[in-house]
Amino acid sequence: MRSLVALAVIGGVALGCGHRRLPAPRYVAQTTAALRPVPFPPPPARAEWVPAAPREDDAVWVDGEWIWQGRRWAWRPGRWVLPPTNASYAPWTSVRDARGNVYVAEGRWQDSRGRAVADPAPISVGRSSGGAVVTRDGQDVEAGPDAPAPGASHQGALKAPAR
Repeated sequence: MRSLVALAVIGGVALGCGHRRLPAPRYVAQTTAALRPVPFPPPPARAEWVPAAPREDDAVWVDGEWIWQGRRWAWRPGRWVLPPTNASYAPWTSVRDARGNVYVAEGRWQDSRGRAVADPAPISVGRSSGGAVVTRDGQDVEAGPDAPAPGASHQGALKAPAR
């Protein structure tokens, strides 16, 4: 009997320690027209630290996603936002056709007719682990306003320490 009570207590504690779901937007499917061809699929999603929920009652969490930027993938971090009025969110998706071609559609807000709605400004943004720009061969590269252009040489960027 004691072991049954102990098991019930442990089970109750384990259930009580479960994580709470984040408030999410109302989801809809992407339209076929939103799909764009890309030369290679994105890397796996990045793990992110989700900041504390904002004080706004209607705020929702939008997961991070990979965005195609011409010749490389860049990570767009997850974010807390206030959803646009009467809008739903079509999350990022990818499709591979019978010939192996890859198509992606970035996450976007849309109205009831499927028309794009401007992204709301983020209230706060998640923090991802590791680099945030990846090349075709899976290498993380520098990103930001001071990073060299894709294909530019990094030689001479670092100086040897003074002796």
